[in-house]
Amino acid sequence: MKSVYDACTKDKVKVSYSLYAILFELGLNPSSKGTIYLKELIEYIVLNNLHDHSYKEILELFVSYKHYKLKNVKDNIKNVLYRIDYTKAKKNFEKYLSIQFDPYFLSPNKFISIIALKYKD
Repeated sequence: MKSVYDACTKDKVKVSYSLYAILFELGLNPSSKGTIYLKELIEYIVLNNLHDHSYKEILELFVSYKHYKLKNVKDNIKNVLYRIDYTKAKKNFEKYLSIQFDPYFLSPNKFISIIALKYKD
């Protein structure tokens, strides 16, 4: 019987578990749909090597690939970043991302770029 998994499965699982843990440690709500979208979007960027594309292009590719509605994804990502636990973010931002916390990094574009670049190699 042929397996439905390809050679990238182990890498995807590794990125997935560590990424989810980091998002929680950075103060994102684990039960929010926006956190799930963020995780899936960052995985999509890493697995498809889309680091040099704009946020708008990546988002359009992602929603067409996953068959999501663009407005829902954008709104949920904005909301989860708006409701981030600042105490946790300040405490863990430098620990996990090696940069000092600044609210400027909480825009969807900046936040996704920073975390995706962490998994680039």
